[in-house]
Amino acid sequence: MNTSSLSQRTLFIFLFALISNFLCAQQRIAVLQEPFVVLLDPIDGSIIDPTFIDLSSLNPGTPKDLLQVENELWISDQLEDRIDRFDLTGVYLGALTTGLDNIKGMDIVNQTEVWVTNSGSGNGAPGNSIVRLDFAGNNLGFFSTNGDTAFDLIDTGSEVYLSYINANTRIERRDYTGALLGDLVPTGVVTFIQQLSLNPLDDTIYAAVFSNSGGNTAGLYEFSRTDGSLVNSWPEGSLRGVMPLDNGQVLLSAGGGYGVKIFDPISGSGTTLWTAASQYMSRINLSPCTTPPTPTGEANQTFDQGAILLDIVVDPNTVIWYATENDALTNQNALLGTTLLIDGATYYAVSVVDDCPSLPLAVTITLVVLEVTENPIVTCQLYPNPVKDQLRIKSNEVIQEITIFSALGRYLLAETIQEKETALNLEHYPTGVYFIVVSTEKERKVLRFIKQ
Repeated sequence: MNTSSLSQRTLFIFLFALISNFLCAQQRIAVLQEPFVVLLDPIDGSIIDPTFIDLSSLNPGTPKDLLQVENELWISDQLEDRIDRFDLTGVYLGALTTGLDNIKGMDIVNQTEVWVTNSGSGNGAPGNSIVRLDFAGNNLGFFSTNGDTAFDLIDTGSEVYLSYINANTRIERRDYTGALLGDLVPTGVVTFIQQLSLNPLDDTIYAAVFSNSGGNTAGLYEFSRTDGSLVNSWPEGSLRGVMPLDNGQVLLSAGGGYGVKIFDPISGSGTTLWTAASQYMSRINLSPCTTPPTPTGEANQTFDQGAILLDIVVDPNTVIWYATENDALTNQNALLGTTLLIDGATYYAVSVVDDCPSLPLAVTITLVVLEVTENPIVTCQLYPNPVKDQLRIKSNEVIQEITIFSALGRYLLAETIQEKETALNLEHYPTGVYFIVVSTEKERKVLRFIKQ
């Protein structure tokens, strides 16, 4: 049986905390601020390069979306009916101009091709449809959107969501062949959805809603990916773009006067970065990738109940875990290191070196039930929750250690306690969602709290 002492576990937590540094070394969020591409920090949204690419010399119409395609950056221009291509340093490489008309959102689909939303019929384009391109820009064909105008699309790792506008505004589901799977969000809920973005903290999707017509209020909407139900909404005006930050906040973009804002979904407040008109946003990696070695470790590992992902023995320890092989291959829906292991489940470890992911290692888990004759259940209370300054933790067993992680699993604090009750001063923590791991001799509890 694999076991871990508290000191070993603390080492795992420390090593896991380094993952964020690997991921963010050259990763940026690129925002189209007409006529510039602005680079932002993916953790907190701070401005890194306000003029990374200047599109002025290309006489842009409406640069709409930006996408990294291997070692190139592609920018769709809605009015000029083209995709401008750049290398990762911002040097212009040329444009794709054939078979495209009134194009908006783009995404890499199934790791093999680029899909582009198209609604015009000039330049030999197919009208309302999705145009398919290979990574060299060659046209692979298209599929019709049945007379409706799609505005954005996003690969979820297993299927594709399409956003639509006008009377038939909805979020539609398609498989990787383009076949219709149904609607996630039906018509009649909102009007004119522009950019879509997956929320990594919950099983939801953000939608930037542009129009007030049709009975809804323009702004940021959050929908469940399970059943398409409305989870939350914020009246932020006629939004164009949306992109979650690693700290739990969200970047929003709109026209002149609104520009780009860092928005806090918990408090409902925001901070303006600039007021110039802006469009879609995308995560890019400015370092070309060389695939590192696949992590090594036993394919089958056994633990006591209550073990977490950080307890799995792999080399190196600085890996990112996923629940499915597809998520691991597409680097989506990463799991928190504090995730409790499930008996019989298989988890996939990916090593990240210089922002480049390895192929995944699969590890299948067997859990053993501990035989405890007295007081088998550890109870633990957090209060107040939400908390403004001091968080109190109370347990019916002696607390040996407390660790705190951000919502994305970033290690923040570890303290040895040796008491049944303690308090932590969180006055200087930013607002957001956090996880606390309370470790006793008998059990480990993973709890969630909100800092106001």
